Amino acid sequence: MSLLCQLATVSALQADMPAPESWLSATERTRLSTLGTPARRETFLAGRWLARRTVQRWRGSDRLPVLEVAPGGACRVVDPDGVFASISHSGDRVACAVAAAPVGVDIERLDRPRDHLAVARAVHGEAQQQALLDLPPEDRARHFLTLWTLKEAWLKARESGLDFAVMRSLAVDDVPDVDPDHDLATAEDGGFLLALAAVPALPLEIASSPALSWRRCRARRLAPD
Repeated sequence: MSLLCQLATVSALQADMPAPESWLSATERTRLSTLGTPARRETFLAGRWLARRTVQRWRGSDRLPVLEVAPGGACRVVDPDGVFASISHSGDRVACAVAAAPVGVDIERLDRPRDHLAVARAVHGEAQQQALLDLPPEDRARHFLTLWTLKEAWLKARESGLDFAVMRSLAVDDVPDVDPDHDLATAEDGGFLLALAAVPALPLEIASSPALSWRRCRARRLAPD
């Protein structure tokens, strides 16, 4: 398959998860030791376990893959056979995307309280901020988070942390579903928004839950002011 995206709850992953000390890598153990709350540790372990199961399914293999934490915090597959993975979590939901190209995934709860206009000033360009301001308040969360998740996924596909300057420089254009030259896609799953990105482009085939309807789009870097 070209790209596999899987979603699960933390509790479902915990029910299927063997003792972490039997499968965590050294860099994952180090990262786990820095997490200060039980909830953050549980979410981290759930994401790492989902990533292993997703890589297994993508490969069609019974062998558990070895993963590490990249310097910027991204998920990296150790086995050098051209497979890439990305993890994201929000609330009790964990997402993982696996592909044969650098890939990024981001998931966000729609009902998470935040001042969307204030955050938009940090991560969106002027035209995107104005488009958000022009919307009725009840429509702003979905619009803001659609762009936010797409931009975060774009950065994750490059193993980059949050870079507000780069995020402000990104525009997103819709493309036809059959257009092979797209690097982003977004979908909604219940109360969550999900975004995918790949370098240089997403494959046309995205294997995921049948309930997900993917809208394909393309990132464009804006010229500096």
